[in-house]
Amino acid sequence: MSIDLPYGSILFAPMEGVTDPLYRSVVQELCPGWDVMACDFLRVPSAGKYPLKHLIKHMGQEVYDSPELNKQTMFQILTSERAFTQEMVELIATTKIQWLDLNLGCPSNTVCGNGGGSFLLKDLKVLARIVTTVRKNFPRRFTCKVRIGWENGASFEDTIKLLNDCGAEMITVHGRTREMMYKEPAQWEWIAKAVAVSKVPIVGNGDVWNAQDAKRMLIETGCHAVMVARGALQTPWFPAHYYQNQQDTPVFRAHMAQKFILRYAQKLIEDEVSEQGVVKQLKSVTRFMFDGLPQGEIIRRSVLLSQSYQQIYQTVQAL
Repeated sequence: MSIDLPYGSILFAPMEGVTDPLYRSVVQELCPGWDVMACDFLRVPSAGKYPLKHLIKHMGQEVYDSPELNKQTMFQILTSERAFTQEMVELIATTKIQWLDLNLGCPSNTVCGNGGGSFLLKDLKVLARIVTTVRKNFPRRFTCKVRIGWENGASFEDTIKLLNDCGAEMITVHGRTREMMYKEPAQWEWIAKAVAVSKVPIVGNGDVWNAQDAKRMLIETGCHAVMVARGALQTPWFPAHYYQNQQDTPVFRAHMAQKFILRYAQKLIEDEVSEQGVVKQLKSVTRFMFDGLPQGEIIRRSVLLSQSYQQIYQTVQAL
């Protein structure tokens, strides 16, 4: 199969605890223009299995039932050598899910301690078995997201070639090793190295904070498209700057941040999320959103110290 994703597309990255159906629905409502939205990863179980309705709920019923939204949504899984990968992928294959992505980049201690995410980059034989299993059992779009490696990039080119040979149709490269976590600057030269050895499109990822960064990444690395993670949390309205050349002024940012946060809170409340849950989610999704605003750090601190939604509401209303 070939990837029919236009050159220069922008992808909203999968982020655990953030890109659930409700959050994605607010992004699509208020910040249209993302070429791809990604679900937060779903762990493949090592005991038991998920019912079909759980997969659909994870994607979101509205997205699942819409051919257009379904095609534009990356359904990401995270697995390990011990997990029931084949059984899970066989189940996913019976659904209407159009795009399956394999997480080979998550650096968290919990995930890696269980043999998933970027841990799989340590053993290319195990990696090949897992990727081949997914490819053989999922007949539609299949892609992978990777980091440079575990400690270094010694096996990076071999990893990219392996993913090509095992059937990945597109590869997202985050320009950091697992040990770099998110602290050091992303090394875009590794994205360019992937482009040089890959026969399938490469998506660049890492330290894309604005439209200028995205356009520069396309030019400097030769990648086909750009995935935005923390920059998307900071500016969910990223497409307005990237596609419509909307100037990123403090006034525009404050207006959009206020509009987004209040709408997201409203949707959480309508979904009968507890006040504690609403406060927790608002703190999670806004941790970068006040960057660039006058007194942005004071606003962020006020939100993070809030104990109730009313406190957050009053802070946001004052933007």
